[in-house]
Amino acid sequence: MFEVWSQRGGLKGVFQKALFNSYPKPNSYATGDGLNTAGYIWNPPTRNEGPNYMGRVDHNFNTDNNLFVRWLQADQNTREGDPLNARPQVFPGFPPLGEVFRSTKNLAVSYRRVISPRVVNEFTAGFARFVFLFTQGEANPAFPDVPPYQNGFNNMISLPYINTPRTFRAVTTPQILDNLSIVSGAHVFRLGANVRLYQHNDQRGQPGGTNVTPLLSFMSNIRTPVGFNTPAVGAGSIDATDSNNLNGAINDILGIPARLSQVFLGDLSADAFLPFRSGKSVTLWNQGHRLKQYNFYFQDEWRVRQNVALNYGVRWEINLAPSESHGRVYVPDKPINGTQGLVTFRKTDRWYERNNVGALAPRLGITWSPTSKLVIRSGYGIAFDPISSFQVTAVSGKVPGLTFSCSATVGGATTPGCAAVPDIRIGDGFPLELSTPNTRPSSFLTPPAQILTNAPNLTVFDQQLKLPTVHQWNLSIERELPWGMVAQVSYIGRRGTRLLRAYDSNQINADGILPSFLLMQQNMRNGCRPDGTGCANGVAIPIVTSGIANSTFVNSTTTQSDLTLNAAGNFAGRVEQTTLAAKLRPNQQFATITCIDSGGDSYNHSGQATLRKRFSGGLLAGVAYTYGKSIDDQSVDPVGSTSGGALSTTNSRTPTDTRDWRQERGRSDFDRRHVFLANSLWELPVGRQKRFASGIHPVLNHFVGGWSINGIYTYMSGEPFAVRSGVRTSNFSHESRADIVGPKPEVRLQEVPGIIGPVVFKDATGFAIPAPGTNGAGRNIFEAPGYWNLDLGIGKRFDLSERLNLQFRAEMFNALNHPNFDNPRDSSAGSPSIRSTVFGQTCCQTVAPPTTQTIISTGESGRVVQFALKLLW
Repeated sequence: MFEVWSQRGGLKGVFQKALFNSYPKPNSYATGDGLNTAGYIWNPPTRNEGPNYMGRVDHNFNTDNNLFVRWLQADQNTREGDPLNARPQVFPGFPPLGEVFRSTKNLAVSYRRVISPRVVNEFTAGFARFVFLFTQGEANPAFPDVPPYQNGFNNMISLPYINTPRTFRAVTTPQILDNLSIVSGAHVFRLGANVRLYQHNDQRGQPGGTNVTPLLSFMSNIRTPVGFNTPAVGAGSIDATDSNNLNGAINDILGIPARLSQVFLGDLSADAFLPFRSGKSVTLWNQGHRLKQYNFYFQDEWRVRQNVALNYGVRWEINLAPSESHGRVYVPDKPINGTQGLVTFRKTDRWYERNNVGALAPRLGITWSPTSKLVIRSGYGIAFDPISSFQVTAVSGKVPGLTFSCSATVGGATTPGCAAVPDIRIGDGFPLELSTPNTRPSSFLTPPAQILTNAPNLTVFDQQLKLPTVHQWNLSIERELPWGMVAQVSYIGRRGTRLLRAYDSNQINADGILPSFLLMQQNMRNGCRPDGTGCANGVAIPIVTSGIANSTFVNSTTTQSDLTLNAAGNFAGRVEQTTLAAKLRPNQQFATITCIDSGGDSYNHSGQATLRKRFSGGLLAGVAYTYGKSIDDQSVDPVGSTSGGALSTTNSRTPTDTRDWRQERGRSDFDRRHVFLANSLWELPVGRQKRFASGIHPVLNHFVGGWSINGIYTYMSGEPFAVRSGVRTSNFSHESRADIVGPKPEVRLQEVPGIIGPVVFKDATGFAIPAPGTNGAGRNIFEAPGYWNLDLGIGKRFDLSERLNLQFRAEMFNALNHPNFDNPRDSSAGSPSIRSTVFGQTCCQTVAPPTTQTIISTGESGRVVQFALKLLW
């Protein structure tokens, strides 16, 4: 009748009530209804640990031959819970929902040979290995014998277990380098090679962001318990909310399941779907991606004259398209643009066609010293940015047929090809896993056209992907000044072409339904129903008369909300969710198609000035100022933090409209117009052998001598941001930006009663929702408030003996405890959407930074003080 989880015996049909009884008693009634449900508040633990090792051996065989071997190893593990990734320990005494294990290893063996006084060769071989393990279910010693109830209860219970298996990632990079140096007269020739062979191996329980574990639901809105004498909803009895909670509690406690869902992994090589378990092991998605990079270079440092040096050369990079260790590569047989019929995925040997073997990067630099105190430098070069192996995993995790979702509802629908479930309780033997589907993964390689709701998402490479290229040029003038000072002014320019970008190439645009949408708005303004009925002067709607949509759909309250908000893009998406007739998607086999191509573009220009004082007289100081501007059409990592591309309808880094990239051109998200930096180190001139109290007694010198102060002051102007309308007015892929009403609103930190932290806009009165089919104002036209910070350090040196001294340091990051509030786009609790209840807010950090990060560059952090003690001999 009931069941609990047994660590030794797995899932047993006994008492589920015992699981609930193991929870701690509630200590907070801020959540729940104050009577039947409540919450539990506590501070869950977390611990960061891990040693670091370094070892190096140098050996000189003779004056012409020497060798070194170096080994580096470091671990950084997050134990007892992983709150940074929302996987804490839910209740005291329960296993955490996840832990993180990070391990790095690096080996280098280098042999240097002096062939002749003018010829030297250095050969280095080694490898680097990075392992990242997110344990989730495995954080529970009983995994995989844990209940598959994640998110399956009736929204009244926080399940203290997780049955999602780990995500394991290991990147191993064998590397070989060889550098040959030849001195010939006024020339120093250098040539060499650098070979990197990336091996990226993945094991995941969530390929492409899809959880491949069983999910058992007890939701009462799916299966209402029968045979119980519960109160009828009505006056003087029980309201609808409490009735739903009561029915849900019956299902939860008595173990009355409503639905069993499960995602199965497909093995395209064997053309079969795999079971969740193989014996006591959980079946994981397992792929190994291989990226091979071969780099060669030639360079000449030519001393043209005594005061003129010319540096020129060329670098040749061969960056082969990535492959998979067992040939499990499937790509579309044609461009996915909807103009060539259904797309079929075919097996091939690499993830895109173009191999990028002809990447030549010339470089030229000149240095001229007109006088002994003046140096002028200038140069130009090209650099390439090879694709990351993490981008390959984003694509490989979305291949059709890789996963298949089964859903079986008690007494209801079952996904075709999947097993049905019986109408019994858990204690009577209800299955906790579905049997393997009888359909074939290969049948999904040509997905059928289907409505948006049922269509799968996809991530693909442009098959003609080019190598991201950056052109760089600079001019600097450096001058030595009196008192040990050096001044330098520079201009630096960069031009990025063929940059990687990510976007929805299957964007649903409102164009096809816009005439109907405008007529529907006109009907409503005239007091009619949206379809034109219910009044004398209503106008017929083309999408209704053509049969694409019916009057019920058009007249619904949801549609009326879209009409009120100018949400033509949202309405277009809803049409695609109900019918294929409108053909609003370029390809109706898929929903979102995250395309990674090389169409990005950027510019960066900056002027820089520095003034440095060399260390003398106990003082070192420097100031630097940069005035610059960065412009691009997308400031996004094409993969981001998720395998889906980190793009969404509300993400400010998602392009507003992929039909017109020119409107995305604007200041880069990371652009800072002004940056000022000052640093100094001052050894106080007090104590023995100093300017003041130089003859002080050694005992007193321990107190007054050996003090030093250092500081770093940073100021940066704010980052740019855009204000969103909160409405999909143009397309279904992204919210548009807000229109500006009247003068451009001023961005200014200001306090508003009842809101924690300042806001940059008091309200949204200066903005408006754009007209249907339009995208609003430009990108990143507002600038957030600036940032400044002061870090201080105080040091004290104790000379214990001639060879022994003790050093003490006190370091204060954000020494003045000055708050720096972020822009609404990146703040923890704010939003740049004019329809958000937290619009314009800039506060406040909700998760403490990890121990490796003491200061957040954009603010919200408090003062951090740390002490250090070091003994030198």
